[in-house]
Amino acid sequence: MDDPRTHEIDGLELERLAREVEAGGPVVLTRHGVPVAAMVGVAGLGRLMRERELLRRLALGELESAAGEGDELAAVLEECRLLLEAT
Repeated sequence: MDDPRTHEIDGLELERLAREVEAGGPVVLTRHGVPVAAMVGVAGLGRLMRERELLRRLALGELESAAGEGDELAAVLEECRLLLEAT
């Protein structure tokens, strides 16, 4: 996931939504009743990005291990364990 773009909150509705996210979780934005985006808090975004990186490392490690390339699966799992502990 690329780094998210940053925009200054402008307008009362965005301010209200930002406060709602800060108070308790993600907010789904819709257009004509169809979900088009979500707002999450900065801590939640960080957690999602770390979890995505963890899954990427696990999947890549498993593929490389199965092909006899890269690090042994045990080393990949240890790296992932350390990543989890750091969060």
